[in-house]
Amino acid sequence: MATRPKKPQTKTHATKTQAKRPPKKKVVAAKASEAAVREEPAPKAPAPVLVNSVKPEEKLSDSQAVVESAVDTFEKSLKAAMPVARKVNSKLVDIAQANMNSGLEFARDLAGAKSPMEMMRLGMNYWHEHMGVFEAQAQELRTLSAEFVTTASEPIRAHIRRS
Repeated sequence: MATRPKKPQTKTHATKTQAKRPPKKKVVAAKASEAAVREEPAPKAPAPVLVNSVKPEEKLSDSQAVVESAVDTFEKSLKAAMPVARKVNSKLVDIAQANMNSGLEFARDLAGAKSPMEMMRLGMNYWHEHMGVFEAQAQELRTLSAEFVTTASEPIRAHIRRS
């Protein structure tokens, strides 16, 4: 005798719909608990404890005097450096003008050259002379910049000696 395999039992339509929908009472209970959570006030943070016995206002006046003194010293330094800065700037303008005039003169000489050998000779002479001029200009700028640094740093050195 052959036995038939058992068919799996199927659920009825009523059972499926009940399994899919949560009961209404649970939803209402969940909403009520959410409202209760929202209504609770947040716990207050504890007040900060001051560790130092000195009040901040007292510290401010001391540090304010130090800052004002440093700002005054910096201002004196800038005022002392202004005349030397003007010298440096005017020297840079003079150098730029001299180099530009020299370059234009060289271009005019090249335009009047009659052969490639003469152009080469003019170029070699120009660069040979101009390297000496560059060296002298660099020395002048070094001297002026050293004067600038010395003049600008003197008020700061005096301030440090006082402190």
